[in-house]
Amino acid sequence: MNYLKSGKKVLQNEIKSLQALDQSLGDKFNAAAEVISKTKGKVIFIGLGKSGHVARKSAATFSSLGIPSIFVHASEAFHGDFGMMSKKDSTIAFSFSGNTTEVINAVKFCNQHNIPTIGISGNANSYLAKESQIHLDICVHEEADHLKIAPTSSTTNMMALCDALASSISEQKGFSRSDFHTFHPGGNLGNQLKDE
Repeated sequence: MNYLKSGKKVLQNEIKSLQALDQSLGDKFNAAAEVISKTKGKVIFIGLGKSGHVARKSAATFSSLGIPSIFVHASEAFHGDFGMMSKKDSTIAFSFSGNTTEVINAVKFCNQHNIPTIGISGNANSYLAKESQIHLDICVHEEADHLKIAPTSSTTNMMALCDALASSISEQKGFSRSDFHTFHPGGNLGNQLKDE
């Protein structure tokens, strides 16, 4: 077994997916960024499974860059966690298939309560794409692993797309290194920024 050859192939497949995502970004990305930038409350990240892990990480990234955000588990939402949300918020919902029942139902709840929703999936014809105010396609048609099935390219592209949104919105808001230090005073990053 040539582990190195196999590992590099995975990376090459993920790079190709990222390049496809880069080439695809356009007006919908700008529209999503505008919705988030104008949000007066929090940005709510919703997902399930591996997409849920990406949603949780993305909420943390947004918050560290000055965009108040929280993660809501798509299943837990129906057991009281919708109480975390308000009409001042906006929502980013994740599902690679775009057809995850719990995520679709959460988006429907947001629509019923006039909470703007951005859907992120790999299927422009999915229920998530149809139910969301704005849909962003992550441009992944095949996963990067040897089985072509484990969440690899899909989760990488979801995370990269949210990094791009978070950084561009933070930059537009004039969020500085000093502001970042205010939210992140501890650890190595905090030490790097404390004397600036």
